[in-house]
Amino acid sequence: MRSIPSSVNEEGATHFTLVEKEVALFNKTTELRAKGLSNPEIARELGVNIDRVRAWARGEKPKRVHRYEPDLTPSKDLAYVAGFYLGDGKDAGEEHKVRFELADREQLEYVGGLVAKILERDPKPLGLDGAFYTVQYDSVILSDFLNQDVEALVEYLQTFVQDFLRGFFDAEGHVSAVIDFNSSALESILVGAANTNNEYLSSAAGILANLGIKAKIRRTNRRGEVMTIRGRSWIRKRDVYHCVIVGWVQVRNFCGLVGFHNEAKAEKLEDLVRIGNKSPQARFAWFMANYEKRGRKWVKRAR
Repeated sequence: MRSIPSSVNEEGATHFTLVEKEVALFNKTTELRAKGLSNPEIARELGVNIDRVRAWARGEKPKRVHRYEPDLTPSKDLAYVAGFYLGDGKDAGEEHKVRFELADREQLEYVGGLVAKILERDPKPLGLDGAFYTVQYDSVILSDFLNQDVEALVEYLQTFVQDFLRGFFDAEGHVSAVIDFNSSALESILVGAANTNNEYLSSAAGILANLGIKAKIRRTNRRGEVMTIRGRSWIRKRDVYHCVIVGWVQVRNFCGLVGFHNEAKAEKLEDLVRIGNKSPQARFAWFMANYEKRGRKWVKRAR
């Protein structure tokens, strides 16, 4: 078993305490058995019930450790999944199922594949819930890891914060052209990410600031409003906030340092950054020739 990240603060605002203890006992049992100690001797040495030692000797895993053991070594993949999870993931309560629900099948296959890699298992097939594709994985440890305090999570993954941001913006992020149709001018460029958890957005804005990228947070929707997405309507249960990066210089920095893995978002971002040195009217002409509006989104025209 791999080691689990330990708590980063005195108050114990971490979900790993019980898991760490159980994993440590399991590992110690294996070590003592390798030294020739019997089950009763191991039980006395560790101060645990002999039935637990016998169960572990039969190959059973600790009760708090699910059959899928994640590799929580800080990495680009783990940081991306953590960011994406905060942006769009769902924890299925006490069952500790890490769940994702997306309309973009390719994006879900990608992030689901990373989760499978972290859990060292084959990717699960996607399900379909209305207009959304879904996938979920069972892992107490990974669920606890992803649901810990966001500051502790970011500190643990600090070597890979750009990958964390890329996952976060891939989940609920967008890139938009700011257009004035009256003057046929593409005035500016905007990158944003939406979330109902203002703490997550504040953390993202703080990381961006450390990278030299200015971002603002604003409330865009209020609780109680009706929202309709792909034909399904809900009443908003929470306020919605956006972390927004505006302007050619700031967005160009975002493109170079963070960017998107999502192919459509990445291409749109790179296109808009590339025409930033043209006049507003020239930018508008190029954009209208290469993009078309489908629903509420501007998408690239088929070649």
